Amino acid sequence: MPLPIAHSLISAAVFVTYKRGLSIRDDLKGLALFAFAGLFPDIDFITVPFTGFGGHRGVTHSFAFAFVAAAILYMVVSYIRRKKESRLWLFLFIAMAVHPLCDFFTYDYLVERGGVMLFYPFSQSYFESPVSIFMGIELRYLETILSLHTLQAVIREALLSGLVLVAAIYLKTGSLRRVFDARRSDIEES
Repeated sequence: MPLPIAHSLISAAVFVTYKRGLSIRDDLKGLALFAFAGLFPDIDFITVPFTGFGGHRGVTHSFAFAFVAAAILYMVVSYIRRKKESRLWLFLFIAMAVHPLCDFFTYDYLVERGGVMLFYPFSQSYFESPVSIFMGIELRYLETILSLHTLQAVIREALLSGLVLVAAIYLKTGSLRRVFDARRSDIEES
């Protein structure tokens, strides 16, 4: 599975495409919201040991879950902001749907299951890409977590998802400098 690094950076890239007039300083809440949305499907990783319900990469890693969870998150955010913007729901859905897609393109060490339940409730089958973009890591044993393979997987994941974020910023603004120059000019004025 990709670690929170990839899910957060790719969700930040979705936020960049959503946001009009990007400013790192002014958009920290929005970035946090989208990072939360991108990480939310892994709620099953936390709850399975306590509830016994489902399994990691199961129901919460489906497009249907992304659809419903994005709708609920959208309603909460709209209520708090007292403003409805339907475009926000679409981009929250994309941030949540990208999560299982990243997992789809990651080697799954649970070979007895393998893959992601992308199309639940229409199919209870697990799907896994024959081509892995992310390396995947084995989380069941401490010696595999603290290994050279895990370090390589983290570096590869950070580079790939970081490039996605940088590309999104560049395509959105035409320059990486504009996003960070707004912050610099604010500091100089103080």
